[in-house]
Amino acid sequence: MVVRKLLFERPILIGGLGLAATLSLLGGLQDVFADGTTVAGLVATGAGVWWWRRQRPETATVEIKPTTPVEREQVAAAIATLKADLDALQQELSALEAEELVAATMARFEQQRQELLTELDRAALKVAIAGYPRSGKSLLQTFLTALPSASPEATDAGLTVAEIALTAATAHPQVMADLLQQQDAVIYLVTEDLTDSVFADLKTLTAAGQRVLLCLNKRDHYLPDEQTAILDKMQAQLRSLPQTIACVAITTAPRPIKVRTHDAAGQVTEHLETPDPEVAPITTPVQQWCEQEVPHLVAQTVMRQVHQFRRDIQTTLNQARHRQALPLVEQLQWAAAGTAFASPVPSLDLLAAIAINGQLVMDLSKAYQQPLALDQAKTIAAELATVVVKLGVVEVSTQLLTAALKSHAATFVVGGGVQAFSAAYLTRLCGESLMAYFEERALSGQAETAISVDAIGQKLQALMPSTQRAEFLQTLINQGRQKLSPKTAPALAPGETAALNLSQPTPQILSTQMETISSGELV
Repeated sequence: MVVRKLLFERPILIGGLGLAATLSLLGGLQDVFADGTTVAGLVATGAGVWWWRRQRPETATVEIKPTTPVEREQVAAAIATLKADLDALQQELSALEAEELVAATMARFEQQRQELLTELDRAALKVAIAGYPRSGKSLLQTFLTALPSASPEATDAGLTVAEIALTAATAHPQVMADLLQQQDAVIYLVTEDLTDSVFADLKTLTAAGQRVLLCLNKRDHYLPDEQTAILDKMQAQLRSLPQTIACVAITTAPRPIKVRTHDAAGQVTEHLETPDPEVAPITTPVQQWCEQEVPHLVAQTVMRQVHQFRRDIQTTLNQARHRQALPLVEQLQWAAAGTAFASPVPSLDLLAAIAINGQLVMDLSKAYQQPLALDQAKTIAAELATVVVKLGVVEVSTQLLTAALKSHAATFVVGGGVQAFSAAYLTRLCGESLMAYFEERALSGQAETAISVDAIGQKLQALMPSTQRAEFLQTLINQGRQKLSPKTAPALAPGETAALNLSQPTPQILSTQMETISSGELV
């Protein structure tokens, strides 16, 4: 059986499932209380409390800090250290992937690393003009490309200007990523007060150390007092950003104004006259960037690219580790299902489920190179059980699977069927949540911080909708038929039905028992 194969070299499973099995034998000698909880269940609860209870670990918080200025020498040193990162990547991938795939991946990464060295020597400044439709991007681009230092193409020197259109349909995270990784500076155009979306963009850019210049265009659309009020309000909002950015006002396409003239004879004539554009507040700092700050701004850009390169390396590692970890989750989910299917005592199923989840925590932490001690894994598993109860996952899974089994299950799924599939469902959900959490920790460089069960719970909550779809549930049931049935049976058609033993514990009883075990309260 699946459970038997998993016992060796897995201490939590040996202890937890052994305790559950012993107490299940005692369960046959006890009377059943009115609420369906057996004396053996109460003993299991007390034993579970003694074994699992432990002080909660501190929750780590991550604070976003602005990027400090860097110079060319620092960036060159950072690019050099990427070689060690790539060597570590190759070593780990070689144990997880095919040789040809590893070679192709490493060749691609090495080429990107060499491109960073070339980029660091770039002498042409890249400036992006970002803004929503009708904010004046195209006209401002015309003025900037006319500057003496401007160049229409990326040559050995000068200025290249890109126009970045922002719309409600634009995928802002991708646009912001492009502005951060490819541009040395960003001119952000607005024509009114700062909206929430604009302020969020500015916060993202400044938090990453991007050079930003905020520009109020079409200033001639406002009266002098209104211009002053808008600019003052903007300046007050900008003071809360991670880095200070300048705010200026320009007019790229002035409105025609009525001009009245008086000749010598006293005749008055009127005509419309278009004033000259007022773009000096933009062209002056851009000219200064080109003359004095190109090496510094280029170094800032390449350093951001180095950080992104490291994230790409970690993402590749996460993907390989995910493929390695998924079979571990599948093994343990069916171990949980098999235990629940065979056990006559619901509270013991839950004790065994916590033991299996403890082993799951240990196995996944090793797979993601973030190993945990035995006591840590026990603590996290018990606390994760509490989170599952608080989120109502027990009730949801039982209700969903009861409905699904009525439509799709064969006659062998009786007695412990709903419990077995619920155990598999919960173990799979916890496993995928843990994998997502370990991957995020590695990606953010927080792998050495304390485990946050609340953060795992957030991942679990985010994954729940995808695991409640009919396709996922039917796949789970068909796989369970192969794992739990004494004989292999063919996949079922959606219209097949079966009689279920509906004397299973209600979702409320399951939830109460799990909460009792995980919270450390004796009945």
